[in-house]
Amino acid sequence: MITEKAANNGQVEMKNLVVITTEDVQEALRLWHGGDVARWPLANLRLGLQVTSDQELYSSLADSGPAALNRAILNVGLEQMRVVNAESEELLRQRYEHRQDVMVVANRMNLSRSTVFYRQRQAVNHLTEILNQLERDASLEWRERMIARLEASTYTELVGIDEPHDVLINALLNEKEHFIIAIDGLGGLGKTALSDRLARDLIQTIRFDEFVWVTAKQTHLSTRGRLQVESNRPALTFPMLIDELAARFDLPEVARHSHLQKQRLVKRFLEQRACLIIIDNLETVADYKSLLPELKQWQNPSKFLITSRLRLVDQPGVLSFSLPELSETAVLQLIRQEAKRSGFSTLSAASDEDLRQIYRVVGGNPLAVKLVIGQLRFHSLPRVLSRLTVGQDETGIGLFDYIYQEAWESLDNNSRTTLMALSQAGETGFLLEHIQEITQLATATLEQSLEELILLSLVDLRGSLFDRRYSLHRLTEMFLLQMLE
Repeated sequence: MITEKAANNGQVEMKNLVVITTEDVQEALRLWHGGDVARWPLANLRLGLQVTSDQELYSSLADSGPAALNRAILNVGLEQMRVVNAESEELLRQRYEHRQDVMVVANRMNLSRSTVFYRQRQAVNHLTEILNQLERDASLEWRERMIARLEASTYTELVGIDEPHDVLINALLNEKEHFIIAIDGLGGLGKTALSDRLARDLIQTIRFDEFVWVTAKQTHLSTRGRLQVESNRPALTFPMLIDELAARFDLPEVARHSHLQKQRLVKRFLEQRACLIIIDNLETVADYKSLLPELKQWQNPSKFLITSRLRLVDQPGVLSFSLPELSETAVLQLIRQEAKRSGFSTLSAASDEDLRQIYRVVGGNPLAVKLVIGQLRFHSLPRVLSRLTVGQDETGIGLFDYIYQEAWESLDNNSRTTLMALSQAGETGFLLEHIQEITQLATATLEQSLEELILLSLVDLRGSLFDRRYSLHRLTEMFLLQMLE
């Protein structure tokens, strides 16, 4: 069968090179007229995707299934063979497409029986070489097209993400479960960057047939260390997602169809191909409450990867992965990497102890670290760290406004009281009983507030299954101190 060259990425096996063997081609030719087989020899080729993308062939091939696709791929290869060796192409067609007995072909070609078999083997070898070259060309074209669907990368190298990357890659490669995966966490933790890295890695494999990136809200970080957020984008609705997918999939004459017709075409496409749809920055409750029930009807074999500040742990059928902060070691590595990339020699020459001051203030939030780096080009380190708690100014949006303001405004008094109590919890966190002692809230009220805060990624769970502790990110503590002042 078709073999794949594997390259280990940590503990994850990434298979990215398809090699067609003569046995594959022989089997495909034998099954020219169909047959009851579990796996068609040529069904998973990128060449097959290229063939079915032809508008004239798409509907018939999609309806006829892998047998028709098998024949279509063979025809493409044989047409290429005819240009350079018409006799070999005719021999294979007579033997397999027209099912001619070897003696009939031998008499027609004025050859001995053994010579026909020899030339048949040579023709199969030649056809194998042709199909492998066509597959390499199709794979290169497909990868370039899929990468063009992603947004421009905002990083050169990601640090401190090996474990989350491996967990999520394994979930995405799994063909039997985890069809909706959500990466959640506070703003600035790198959910978008990690999703981009996952998509680019998976494009090098044969796991998915199509990739689409849909952005619900866009945020930019300027070279001066300022945030610009597109606040006027409408919430992502299901009809908007359908329009986006129909356009990205290049479905024929899609502009002429009604919304219901578009929906049927997109659903059919997702059922016939294994697609990975990345929905980035799905930040509002209205977004995911309207989208998730629909996505669950469209999953398998296609998958959905969602990034959100909202934790979807309460949503059945969703694998919720909370992205952790970077470790101190990873933060120092990130600072030196950014300094080297931008030619910031003063920062590059700083000692580890100097750089640890940044970690002690902002913790492991990559966006906060990059904001500090941007401001260090204009101000001293003590000045930048002391100004970090300042809100929006005339040159951009403040870090705390970006990460916390919307969530803070959505909280009721009980949740705000609970959050304030946790500002003194430190890294070890507080037990439920300790929080209740500080807040004097009823048990049911406190539990409800904690659940809401966890779903908003404002509170972290620590401890074991039998010893739950609740704590805050370092930046969250700083934000609450600012609110208290």
